[in-house]
Amino acid sequence: MEFELLLLRILKTLVVILGSVLIYLSSKSYRKTKGKNMLFLAIGFAIMTIGSVLAGLSFELLGLSLRQVSIVETIMIVIGFMMLLYSVYGID
Repeated sequence: MEFELLLLRILKTLVVILGSVLIYLSSKSYRKTKGKNMLFLAIGFAIMTIGSVLAGLSFELLGLSLRQVSIVETIMIVIGFMMLLYSVYGID
């Protein structure tokens, strides 16, 4: 069990690092081009990254079950994907 917990922590850290890079790059692109699609792209990646962090903190600090944590994370991922879709298709 301890190995799986360590692996989960490593993977969550990797998600935060990669998410942060994507947020940085898309917000940098937004500042350069002022394209709203880049803004919503950054927001979508931020929501998904924050969802992963909230899930990890909820499990580690609040003692929520993995099922409850998965629900929180999945809701944030769905909202993030909606923002990504909007950034691709919703703006002229």
